[in-house]
Amino acid sequence: MLSIKLKATLANLEEFTNSVFEWLRSYDVSQKQIMSIELALEEALVNVCLYAYQERTGDVEVRCLFVDDDRFLIEIIDSGIPFDVCTLPTPDLKACIAERKIGGLGVHFIRKMATSIEYHRKDGFNILSLTFKAVPDRGTGMVTLRHNTGN
Repeated sequence: MLSIKLKATLANLEEFTNSVFEWLRSYDVSQKQIMSIELALEEALVNVCLYAYQERTGDVEVRCLFVDDDRFLIEIIDSGIPFDVCTLPTPDLKACIAERKIGGLGVHFIRKMATSIEYHRKDGFNILSLTFKAVPDRGTGMVTLRHNTGN
């Protein structure tokens, strides 16, 4: 399991994504899937950094763990204002860019990248759970999530 907790600022975004990237690489997750996960994680973290704390500062924690042999979970936890990202409507992607409402595309990307997303609030904390199913290796068609010790 990986757990990293830092101030919810855009300056810490790279540290979060690099830590998760290295954790995923240590389990031989494909580079293509890591890039998709990184996009979803970055979008979720940007929302926390920009909107969760409004007029105060706070922390955000990212936890990563494997649920089973082919699924892993990333949780984003903050104590900011309650915000259920799952209730946002799907943006109108067919509308002309000039006619679209601002916002919502980041959440759209999260929904597209993750296998499932769930939100709940517990003990004053927002908990956004992103589940990802490991993508099979193109060469073998198999999914094997194993810890790569570098040997």
